[in-house]
Amino acid sequence: MRSKEIADLAGVSVRTLRHYHAIGLLPEPPRGANGYREYGFDDLARLLRVKRLTTLGFSLERAGAVIDELDAPESTVDGSLDELDAELAAQIERLEEQRRTIALLKRERLDPDLPVRFAQAMKMISDAKDDADGSSESERTLLQLAANVFDEEALVELENVAVAIRDRGLSEKTLDLDRRVGELPPDASENDRAALVAEAVELLAPLFDAFDESNWNRPHTPSELMVMDYQNVIYNEAQSDVFNRIYQALEEMIVARKVPGSASVQRSSTTGRLLLDSDVTS
Repeated sequence: MRSKEIADLAGVSVRTLRHYHAIGLLPEPPRGANGYREYGFDDLARLLRVKRLTTLGFSLERAGAVIDELDAPESTVDGSLDELDAELAAQIERLEEQRRTIALLKRERLDPDLPVRFAQAMKMISDAKDDADGSSESERTLLQLAANVFDEEALVELENVAVAIRDRGLSEKTLDLDRRVGELPPDASENDRAALVAEAVELLAPLFDAFDESNWNRPHTPSELMVMDYQNVIYNEAQSDVFNRIYQALEEMIVARKVPGSASVQRSSTTGRLLLDSDVTS
């Protein structure tokens, strides 16, 4: 039999046949006087065995070893079958978990390209806003970058803050403040900037108990610094100035546990920086 003949009989492609030769799974037969490989019935039988084992779920790497086990005297492949069964059970559980996640995303109308808990927290904050206009490309990019920053401690803090904003009826005010800071022109006056900072401090003061002090009293991680750098890119000078002054006030309330206006510890968590970025939560 030629390559195409044996491949057709086994239901594989000639390319697959050559790959099996390349990885040593199927020995190469001798070539005839015409230079073509000449396959025998033993070659076809081995090819069919490989196909059957891979259909069961064995990898190509393990299929060869299982064939060797089967061909050994007094062989038993119970161990290999048990291993395969355990692997398949784990795969099924992963697939079922993926299906549960998909159902949750559809039920709660969450963004599928964000981690679920992060998306749920963002939705809690933004539910008060009609998001038909969507977010800009830069805001979506910021959201993706920020989602990658959150470790377990920061994620718990974000969830606590989101719940506090929702339960204390502050969603609409938070989003309105986001919008007005985002509309600041680069040459906004000091009075306009100071007024927004003062309003934000008054708005956020009831939330400081939802923040985790430990997240605000440690060095920035490289990922957090990356998010901060991107914020400085997408916002104009006035917007960045207002955001930074709000973060500083949050630091004073959360870390120093002092009234706004006392010395800042020059530290802010990712939650705080994300919370008041215009329209990111929409």
